[in-house]
Amino acid sequence: MLQLMRDKAKSWVTFVIVGIIAFMMAITGLETLGPNPNNPDVASVNGEEITRAELAQSVDQQRRALIQQMGEQLDPAMLDDKVLNQTVLDRLVERQLLLQDAQNSKMEVGKEALDQIIVSLPQFQQDGVFNQDRFQMMVRSYGMSPLQFRDSLKQNALLMQLNAGVADTEFVTLQEMQRLNALQNQTRDLNWALLPVAEVRDRIQPSDKAIQSYYDEHQDRFMSPEQVVVQYIELTKADLAKQIEVSEDDVKAEYEARIEQLKDQASAKAKVSAILIESGSKRSGDEAMARAKEAIAKIRKGAAFADIAKTYSDDPVTSGKGGDLGTVEPGFLGDAFDEAVASLPVNQVSEPIQTKYGLQVIKVTSREAVKLPSLEALREEIEKSLKQNEVDDLYLQQTRQLADTSFEAADLVQPAEQFGLTIKTSEAFGREGGAGVASDARIANAAFSDDVLNLGANSELIELTPESSVVLRVKTHMKSELMPLADVKSRIVSQLKIEQAEQQLQEKAQGLIKRLESGADKAVIAKDAGLEWHEANKAGRAQAAIPAQLLRKAFAMPHPGDKGVAYDTAVLPNGDLALIGLSAIYPGEQKEGDEQRLQALAQFLSSGNGQTAFNEYLRGLKDNAKIKIKLKEE
Repeated sequence: MLQLMRDKAKSWVTFVIVGIIAFMMAITGLETLGPNPNNPDVASVNGEEITRAELAQSVDQQRRALIQQMGEQLDPAMLDDKVLNQTVLDRLVERQLLLQDAQNSKMEVGKEALDQIIVSLPQFQQDGVFNQDRFQMMVRSYGMSPLQFRDSLKQNALLMQLNAGVADTEFVTLQEMQRLNALQNQTRDLNWALLPVAEVRDRIQPSDKAIQSYYDEHQDRFMSPEQVVVQYIELTKADLAKQIEVSEDDVKAEYEARIEQLKDQASAKAKVSAILIESGSKRSGDEAMARAKEAIAKIRKGAAFADIAKTYSDDPVTSGKGGDLGTVEPGFLGDAFDEAVASLPVNQVSEPIQTKYGLQVIKVTSREAVKLPSLEALREEIEKSLKQNEVDDLYLQQTRQLADTSFEAADLVQPAEQFGLTIKTSEAFGREGGAGVASDARIANAAFSDDVLNLGANSELIELTPESSVVLRVKTHMKSELMPLADVKSRIVSQLKIEQAEQQLQEKAQGLIKRLESGADKAVIAKDAGLEWHEANKAGRAQAAIPAQLLRKAFAMPHPGDKGVAYDTAVLPNGDLALIGLSAIYPGEQKEGDEQRLQALAQFLSSGNGQTAFNEYLRGLKDNAKIKIKLKEE
């Protein structure tokens, strides 16, 4: 049975979609499947509902995925409930639309294809081979049963089929890639001279009139930033936990509950050996039953189970090991199998059990012996857990009370005293945020909201993290004002020097270009202007020792044509002006290694074009769908 699954897992289907599906599950998680009528719906897509429970689970999965991916670099604003709710709901709507379209198109994923995918997913493998124990453990970690997992996997596979069916229609032709290669490998004959800016700037001394005029004409550049200083109070779980004491009775009760749970978990785990008797093309159902009873009879007469398994079992993987399945947990082989394992005493042989793979004759070879830790070994963990449970409830209760109290209060003094909090003061910050508490974008948004900034109200409760919340009010509002000329005069002088120096260099360069275009000798011009000409024949787009800004302008210049040489200028980062002459353009030639690079580039371009096509396809589905978002109405 398992061998058959492994053999078929080598087909091209798995290699095409396994990687993508594994990525999808790692990033987005696995949503619950069927709608629950006991949960209010938050949206409907062509009459099919998306429930609040589905949205809540998906939001939680997305939040955990973001925390895991971003770590310390995570912006807390990304975890804002309103943002997450809308983003995830949009994704669920799109998912529903695509699944409906796949079903309307009669797309299907068969049982064997799902088996291929499951046994090939790396998270279910150990030493490169599918491992049943690992599969069950990982599926449980997703918060799912094996059947739920299979259903969700089937949906993801359908989505990938649909995506591939649209995106894979895009391609890039050989001629397009050859033209692209000719452009990328194009070379040009260049010559250039640099007009230094330093001496020109030093000679420029803007007049007071010019400074005043620039100040008057560009006042928007010299406005002081609008800033606020806020006062805030912060409620944290860590501070609440310090106030909680755990009783000895509670510790003992939790310990006993954990011990019972350990015992229950151990009883559900058993090492099992099995004999699989298949029916169908091999034999009829009656023949399979007769063969299973014959095997049981021989075992009960004294034959070793392992020997009978080698002779009778149709599972080539386990029969060679005497039928050993290893540790089996509920959910993988069906309810009838699970019930038999749970009720069967160790070393006794079952009657034939009907499963989806065929008849199974099983023997429980051992049950996991549970190691029960002492109370003292678990005390610290239990106390921490009990505190955490209590602090979660207390935190939720106090955040609600704090939100109500601060909304009604005229300042932060009353809520601070009521909840034993300290009023803190931030540094000044603008609408883009600042340091400390203001590094969270939601703080700046709240501080500059109309109610808080202009009406002097306390802000709403802001959940910075799942562990802390704040309420703030504006202490000082520093409006944007025109800064005095004296404070910005040096900036204006520097800017005028830059602008006037560039203008003078451009005028000088244009004069030189006119002389060059009229036929004057380059060497004579260089001597008269104190310049040095540089040359590069067949320079490429990334030619070493040539400034990047100069190269970009040179490769943007048109073909010189009948002129012989085309001229233009480019400003370098230090302000120097490059006078550029372009004399020839050569089509790019294919180089060693280009073919492989172009193939990779073609795949990249095709993939990008395919994704664009799929996005347009999805947009078309949205435009023609009946979508009702009820979350916004609440």
